[in-house]
Amino acid sequence: MRGGDAVVRALEKEGVEYISGFSGGGLPPLWPALRTSSITAFSARHERQGVEIADGYARATGKVGVAMCSTGPGATNTLTGIAGAFADNVPVLLLAGQHPLSNMGKGIQQEVPFSIFDSFVKWRGTIGRVEEVPGVMRRAFNTLRSGSPGPVVLEMPTDVMTREAPDDVLAYEPVGPASRAAPDRRDIDAAAEVLVNAAFPVLNVGGGVLSADAAEEARELAELLSMPVASTLVGKGAFPENHPLSIGGGVYPRSRYASGAALHINRKADAVLAVGNSFRLPNATDGRAMPPDVKLVHINANPADLNKRYHADVSILADAKLALRELIDAVRDRLGPGRGGLREEVVAEVHEARSRWMQAWMPTMTDASTPTNGYRAVYDLQQVVDLDKTIALHDAGGSRGYVSPFWPATRPRSYVGMGGMAAMGWSMGAAIGAKLGRPDHLVFNVLGDSSFGMVGMEVETAVRMKLPTLTLVLNNGGIGGSLMAMDSPSAPPATVVELGGNFAEVVRGLGAHSERVEVPGDLAPAYRRAIQATQDGQAALVEVMIRPLPTPELPDTWQLGDPVI
Repeated sequence: MRGGDAVVRALEKEGVEYISGFSGGGLPPLWPALRTSSITAFSARHERQGVEIADGYARATGKVGVAMCSTGPGATNTLTGIAGAFADNVPVLLLAGQHPLSNMGKGIQQEVPFSIFDSFVKWRGTIGRVEEVPGVMRRAFNTLRSGSPGPVVLEMPTDVMTREAPDDVLAYEPVGPASRAAPDRRDIDAAAEVLVNAAFPVLNVGGGVLSADAAEEARELAELLSMPVASTLVGKGAFPENHPLSIGGGVYPRSRYASGAALHINRKADAVLAVGNSFRLPNATDGRAMPPDVKLVHINANPADLNKRYHADVSILADAKLALRELIDAVRDRLGPGRGGLREEVVAEVHEARSRWMQAWMPTMTDASTPTNGYRAVYDLQQVVDLDKTIALHDAGGSRGYVSPFWPATRPRSYVGMGGMAAMGWSMGAAIGAKLGRPDHLVFNVLGDSSFGMVGMEVETAVRMKLPTLTLVLNNGGIGGSLMAMDSPSAPPATVVELGGNFAEVVRGLGAHSERVEVPGDLAPAYRRAIQATQDGQAALVEVMIRPLPTPELPDTWQLGDPVI
């Protein structure tokens, strides 16, 4: 068996079904085995998007996403995608072709040292000898699945991958499910004491709850202590946002895209249980101090995230699922038989807070003026989909503000959010990956015209691979934040900010269903036609002409019922 064959066989045994990326130098050793493999390998339109397809697949399924790239610029093109996966703790494996070892360090054409990835991976491995393939692959999958997830890059020199070794030397046994770290019992007891003795505890859920498959435990503990629950951008969906205790996005003490309900409830909290979140600036927290009279319990599988931004009264280094299960048992012991459960006054306050916040936004979301705004474009889409059978993705900039605070994520992984790197155009590839992993769901992504201009050709990948996604392009004719600041003397020149293009026309040429909407009353019918096209197997795009509006940034003094934009 050759080294390339052994890599493919290892991937098969680990349950890999898809590899996305682009063909090029360094990858031919994989082709013979892939031509007869159960794995489907396919090209994106750009190596970065190949990684982001794998990223979206991993976020939507909880499995490892796998991408491939060639030498030199093929590798450098993937760096943005790998950095995004690293920032949001997503298990993506990049199989990177490399020149022969004998040529490295001699200035050969397209030579790129793979140390460029070192700041953005959980582990980088090099297959230095063909006999090392099984050990390197086992280490890669163990790293991908254990602890706090993150990307792994494997460097595959061509001369190593074309060498042969006996089959028994290259035989591979899969590593199996993830290894999980259990919590220290003393930490669990201390955390239970804090929560049981608190007058108004709140629960914050991050992406670690999703990666640990701990949504049911989070819900059980929240209901046991009647804790209002808020999520991070990456953790959105880990707690159902149609639950009576959900306050949407906005972790303690303050998040950039916080809901009004979260702002209101956070002012009352005297204890915070943060699970699987890292308090990243500026979206997860704006960095303000934790009040001295508020107790913080922080659970995370990554030691680097504990006590990073805030000193925790109790910090627990453990898998979120194992820690929450033990915490539930400890809380039940302290409450005693028959105690605990939803408190009517807490549920009523959460309901009122959510209702009054949405009432403040309704004039914007139902605004009938032309051109419309991004909030109305997203709100009308929400009215025509089945939330339980839909996966929503946002992009960078304005689209994140239009979608994240308001789209109700009713089930885990029904919302695929990013935030740590926030690369423009990320959602195009990620939506294709999500559809790849969840083909029975409507998968849509929302992005601006600036972002679509960078990655829009990826629609052709969705068409070619028969992955009928729905893309909503919000076109305000340029870079939204800069357009709103054009009157400022410090604003960039108009030639930097103003952009053009009729993307519905472009996408029609790529084989997708497309429409351009200019009147808000036409939104819902256009969405229904586009959704029907996806159900018929055709990728679809709706381009909506909007005016730029700022994303939500409620001031500290904002109270429920105050007007918004």
